[in-house]
Amino acid sequence: MNAREPEAAGGWPARAAIARRDLLEFIRDRRALFITLVMPMAMYPLLALSSALGIRTAITELDQREARARLSLALSGPDAGAFAAGIDSLARRADGRPDGWPDNLVVHLVDADAARRLIDEGAADAWIDVADGTIAGLAGAGTVPIDVRLSTVRAADHRAKDRVMAVMRGMADTARDDRLRRAGLPASLIEPLRIDFSGGIPTTAAALKDVLPTTAAAVLVLLALLTATGAFYPAIDAIAGEKERGTIETLLIAPCTPLDVVVGKFLAVFVVTLATLMTNALSIALTATVLVRVLPAGSLDGLLSSGLTGCAIVTVVAYVGLAAVAAALCLAVTGAARSAKEAQNTLTPVVMLIAALAGSALLPGSESRRWLPAVPFAGQVAVARAALVGADGGMPDVGDGAWRSSTVGIGLATSLLSSAAFAWLLLHLTASLVSNEELLFRGPDAATKGFRRPAPRRSPTAWQGFAAALAGLTALWYAQGFAPADFVPALLAQQAIAVLLPLAAIAWWQRIDAQTTFALRRPGTATGTLAAVVGAVLVGSGLFTVGAAAALAVWGTDVSPEARGLAERLIALVRDNPSWLAVLVLAVMPAVCEELFFRGWLLSAFAGDRTTPRRAVAAVAAQAAVFAAFHLLPERMPQTFALGLVLGWMTLATRSILPAIIAHAAHNATPVLLVANASPDDLSAIELGTASGLPPWATAAAIGCLLGGCLLLAVARRGCSPGKDSGEDSRT
Repeated sequence: MNAREPEAAGGWPARAAIARRDLLEFIRDRRALFITLVMPMAMYPLLALSSALGIRTAITELDQREARARLSLALSGPDAGAFAAGIDSLARRADGRPDGWPDNLVVHLVDADAARRLIDEGAADAWIDVADGTIAGLAGAGTVPIDVRLSTVRAADHRAKDRVMAVMRGMADTARDDRLRRAGLPASLIEPLRIDFSGGIPTTAAALKDVLPTTAAAVLVLLALLTATGAFYPAIDAIAGEKERGTIETLLIAPCTPLDVVVGKFLAVFVVTLATLMTNALSIALTATVLVRVLPAGSLDGLLSSGLTGCAIVTVVAYVGLAAVAAALCLAVTGAARSAKEAQNTLTPVVMLIAALAGSALLPGSESRRWLPAVPFAGQVAVARAALVGADGGMPDVGDGAWRSSTVGIGLATSLLSSAAFAWLLLHLTASLVSNEELLFRGPDAATKGFRRPAPRRSPTAWQGFAAALAGLTALWYAQGFAPADFVPALLAQQAIAVLLPLAAIAWWQRIDAQTTFALRRPGTATGTLAAVVGAVLVGSGLFTVGAAAALAVWGTDVSPEARGLAERLIALVRDNPSWLAVLVLAVMPAVCEELFFRGWLLSAFAGDRTTPRRAVAAVAAQAAVFAAFHLLPERMPQTFALGLVLGWMTLATRSILPAIIAHAAHNATPVLLVANASPDDLSAIELGTASGLPPWATAAAIGCLLGGCLLLAVARRGCSPGKDSGEDSRT
């Protein structure tokens, strides 16, 4: 079905009408309304109660530990009495006890057998057998050895050892002062520096201030997750429920485009998600007022004086973008579902994805990542966290004002623009899914029963594409734990486990046509093939150089240790092996394996047999996003996403996977050849992360390669008309 007609009406009036209709349907469903809006409000009192109980328990344990600040010391031996007298004089001296001295010190003067019994029974923390001559040795000029035996019954406790050490240091300091006095030297001779602390002893409330930023950040992640889940039930009912009721077809034949239908439903889901956000934000505010009374006095002073109202406004504005992305994402996922039950099962992994992305904003060092606000779900949490805490991740102070203003302002703008772009892209993807005949009319009987293999088909479905991507990502993650330590075998193992095995298994099971799915054909005539090959080489090499220049200009040397470690391993591989082997391992093998997976299976699955321009754009963007995610390191994702976009367009334009393989190989071979011919100083700069950028002539040459390659590919595209040679592929 293609409900989009040239004379179709629609526009914002139709979208508003569809939004009002879906909102009324959602409000009538009181159970969904209760689960989405009311139930989350009950979570915050439970969370606050458990947190308060945990804090009180921690305070009680601290108090009990302080109450147990005692030391039971058993002394035996000929000089035990004199040693005990020295300890007693230290405890009673006028200028106070030495630092670290236990509040309650009990000394037992017993013989060796009784001291051993006290230790074995746990009645004493430590036993010292004070040998004959110990006191005389302290009065002399030598060093006296002291053997301290800790309790053999009580659990190992470093505090008992520290208290014994404090007592022994007091005895040693006294002996030192006596020696200096007899020599006629001042005690300050060996104490050139004395440190005094002012401001009083830190209290439990002061210690809690170090915990509050982490707790507040965790609440931000919880708010992000609950806001996103507010879109689940409305999204399920908006599309999957319409399919079950058989009313989606009526909407698609109305005088409006599929995009109008999807945007109207998005507005309804978005309104519900915003209501969920406001409800949860109100619950957090009310819960905070309760915690102010429960927590120790003064523990929230720094937080309450740091512009809490401004932080709340920034958080809500940032989370509006999060709500938009969540609503669009849930609609896209449910757009391919056959029923409400299937949509609900499909959305379950989305919760884990959202939680992982939101939680990644709390990783150490994330506050310094300038690109993080552009990442869905993680960016909103990062912006809200920056508005709440200081530049160092702790409680804000007066000097953080300028930092917070610039960081939060730029981050908020980036987050909102990124959210709008992702939401609009997801809406276009949903429109293509909703108007797809195969997904719309497959019905319950279209599902494969049991484990029986399905009938042969020309290309995979969108669901099979998602399944392959999920299987590949999962295999890639777990393969890291079993991969060999050597870099080359590890790379080969990851390519085999995360790419080839999932691809081969699902392709065999689904009985797809390999030539159509993987675009295994020549790109046009002989002249067109030559133009495509040369153009692919120029585009691949030029794209790497331009991407490297952009990365150095934007990020500079601010990369993670993982990215720097990967660069060192790549340089070592190129430096210690022949260039042909490095090109084979780093360029040819990944190009073949990954292109078959991404520009073959995934692109074919997302584009479908009858590809409209809108669906082609969505398919290229979707496979490029998965391609970027496969590279794991955030520093590599922007460049790999751009490479995925170019290679996807190249495959659709030439109707062949060959140019994409060649461009991918040229892209990966370019750094190998550059490293192989680099000077030792240049390699050291790369390894140390001090490389400032590429020379202007290199960037200009790369841009020229890109333009020339695109012209050659355009020439090759003209000779790629659909026909029998190309399998009558309708993808454009």
